Amino acid sequence: MKTRFLPVLVGLSLAGCSAQDKLQVGVEDPCDSLQGIVADYPSGFGNYRGKAINFRSVTVFSAREEIIKGHCEIWEWANMDTAYVCSATAPNSDVASALYDQSVASIAQCLGGNWSQEETDRIRDGENAGIATRFSESTQAGPNVSVHRVGFRRNHSIYVYVGTPRRLTDLRSCGRLRSVSQRVRRI
Repeated sequence: MKTRFLPVLVGLSLAGCSAQDKLQVGVEDPCDSLQGIVADYPSGFGNYRGKAINFRSVTVFSAREEIIKGHCEIWEWANMDTAYVCSATAPNSDVASALYDQSVASIAQCLGGNWSQEETDRIRDGENAGIATRFSESTQAGPNVSVHRVGFRRNHSIYVYVGTPRRLTDLRSCGRLRSVSQRVRRI
């Protein structure tokens, strides 16, 4: 099932921010791209890897194909576990909530009926730090796809994650997701 979910997402994106903060679609058909990324999970997203930047326990690759232009990366941990991650910040919680809701609806439509979804709270240091919707395929053979809305102090972020469900459990701290991504963009 195809849908053009990201043009709507981008239109909502960062209303009220400067033009440099506007999100842009990075591919012609975001749904086809997402389905291709999910299908390439068994190879560690080998067809989508660009330039690598190595850290102690993770290598971050630029993504050759970015669903959201300038906001997607491929992470490979020391145990060879990989994830395709797109992230963006929002100016306030209302915009973050609108982005999250639209992303969840669009991804659900794109993935189709063989995927189930579950919404859970994100907990950081025992406190609610946001919400996540995880999509899993009924066969459990592939990765999970998830959308996260994370709030910390006055910062608001949205993440789209394609990877193993175990890694999501390991990354309970939203600070871990943000810190790697921010360091890569500075380099």
